[in-house]
Amino acid sequence: MRIAEHIYREFAAVVGERYISDKEYILAGDRAKTPEYPMEYHSADIIVLPASTQEVVEIVKLCNKHKLSFIPFMTGALPYAYPNRDGTVIIHLKRMNRILEIDETDRYTVIEAGVRHIQLYPELRKRGLCYPPAAVGPGGSVLANMTSTDGSNHVQHGFSRANRYLLGAEVVTPEGEVLRVGSLQGDAGWFCPDGPGPSLRGIIKGYSGTHGQFGVITKIAVGLSAANGPAEIRSEGISPNHKVYMDHPYSRAYVFNYPHIQNVCDAMLALGEAEVCSTVQKYFYLPLTLMMTNSANEFWEKWEGGYKDTMNMPLVIHIAARTQKEFEYEEKILFEVAAETGGERLPPELENWWNEHMDYFMLVNRLQSVLRLGGGWMPNKIGADSVQHMCDVAEAMGEYIHEYTDTGKIFNAPESYQIIPMEYGHFAHIEVLFMWDRCKPGVMKGVGEFRARSRQEDIDRHFHSETPGSLMPATMDLGPLYSNYHLWLQRLKQSFDPNNVSNPMM
Repeated sequence: MRIAEHIYREFAAVVGERYISDKEYILAGDRAKTPEYPMEYHSADIIVLPASTQEVVEIVKLCNKHKLSFIPFMTGALPYAYPNRDGTVIIHLKRMNRILEIDETDRYTVIEAGVRHIQLYPELRKRGLCYPPAAVGPGGSVLANMTSTDGSNHVQHGFSRANRYLLGAEVVTPEGEVLRVGSLQGDAGWFCPDGPGPSLRGIIKGYSGTHGQFGVITKIAVGLSAANGPAEIRSEGISPNHKVYMDHPYSRAYVFNYPHIQNVCDAMLALGEAEVCSTVQKYFYLPLTLMMTNSANEFWEKWEGGYKDTMNMPLVIHIAARTQKEFEYEEKILFEVAAETGGERLPPELENWWNEHMDYFMLVNRLQSVLRLGGGWMPNKIGADSVQHMCDVAEAMGEYIHEYTDTGKIFNAPESYQIIPMEYGHFAHIEVLFMWDRCKPGVMKGVGEFRARSRQEDIDRHFHSETPGSLMPATMDLGPLYSNYHLWLQRLKQSFDPNNVSNPMM
């Protein structure tokens, strides 16, 4: 389907001829079709690149006028960023890429939707400030992670999730109205996400975001923290054969392997109770081995040579202290907890990899390595509850995952999941990252079976390990576990978007 010429001209009048296209070779670059996702993808009818909030408003109103759907788009890291029906306009926000303000006194920054982590994070570190960037890589949109997608990061133990850092926000609703959320609505500035009056922060973000189903978020303010360590992070080499160092005497990574997930749980809770360490995470050992190697042959050599057994339950710790005394105190607590909970420190060659790749804790730049092993990988679950609950989920998965790993339907790495405690162990995030050989005939049937089984186990066991976000089939299945979340979200969608034009994934 292609829109009529007179409609095309209306959109072109808003953004200018240079920033609109219906050419097939342009639209093909914003169309996804990958075998991981059982969705039918379509080309958008047009793609437009607005430069301001007002242009977004006019585009949204035109979509309503002509009964066209629209999708706010930045980096396209998720399948929900692509059209699933004819009659869709992609609103690409990459031209809106300005850092509008950095307030060093009140510690917040105001940014547009197109600002990326690699643009914002280094600028803040120069000023002794930081925020927890999502583990999507340096090219990810800061605003998308803070408002519309999961946005998990690897420093949640000592910091928190992205939704805790969202302050004021400017939103173009699905009908073209501009909302200024939080302290903005009273012209009091960007510093607060709530009041006076009802807060809309939960509708904008909640826990994992609604993937653009409630309009276009054009600007936000992000709360900032003091940055421990150097203003600039030293690097050597060229990615992926590169190293990144945190040149600071009170910064160090440690890795302990554990015999069982319950031991990991005990260690996480103990470190949280002591309120020490910046990062605490049980990491997935399959992607870790891939990131530590530079070829598939090297991977197999190290994996079969002992990595799959010596670090199948790794707990990665990063201490980022401010003084020598604080560093020594946190290290002492860490070693005591590890000894009490059965942790075995890994050899220096494995532990030092983390100290030589400190970008991993800020801007992940090695995840492309996971594609080396057959090309098929997918995150699963991605939810949160108490630390113990997340560890119970991981342990229960061992009761059925072998049906898929032992038969070759997915890669045989049953403990390849991560659990990251948040805010010193008050709750925790889980993510399963499983892999398969994309070239293997019929492999997608097994992948689908595992995903369906994983979700059904959560429903049957009342596990909160896959958090529903946007309106999609999975949300309908999981909603009853979350106080009928799906019903409330449907009502909100109907209220905010009566014409169902804003990324109507259902």
